[in-house]
Amino acid sequence: MTRPIRPAQGRPINLIVIHCAASPNGRPQTVADINAWHRARGFHRTAEFRALQNPELDAIGYHFVITLNGAVHTGRHLDEIGAHVQSYNAKSLGVCLIGTDQFTIAQWSSLRYNIKLLQERYPQARVADGQLFDTVEQLPRGPGFDVAAWLRADMAPLPGHVFAPSGDQ
Repeated sequence: MTRPIRPAQGRPINLIVIHCAASPNGRPQTVADINAWHRARGFHRTAEFRALQNPELDAIGYHFVITLNGAVHTGRHLDEIGAHVQSYNAKSLGVCLIGTDQFTIAQWSSLRYNIKLLQERYPQARVADGQLFDTVEQLPRGPGFDVAAWLRADMAPLPGHVFAPSGDQ
């Protein structure tokens, strides 16, 4: 017998973790690409949660992925335990930016909007950098920028971390 899925907000969330895809800056990657990477690492999602949201994503570990054009894609359901930060997955949400340490203005804008919405929904949750939790064995990496500095700057794009195709920042 399968356990029923709880409604949204049924899982306590105390941490929102920002990650990067560790892909080349400016290279368009998709949610399907990340799903394939996570499948290759042995991640998987239950049939129950796949039936509830994104059935085509059988392995993605993140709850949200922000692509170069600023689109925010859902991955795992908010009540689904992620696979993005070992030992903290049960009470956290994972947000991933495509790139490594430079992100488009559209990505910065969407990240700010997404984090503000998550903070409204989970006011007790702390926003953190995935790199704080990394060990040699663990991937993915943090977003390649200081999340605490970004929060102090009212979530404005940080100098040196804005992707510019010509290399100008």
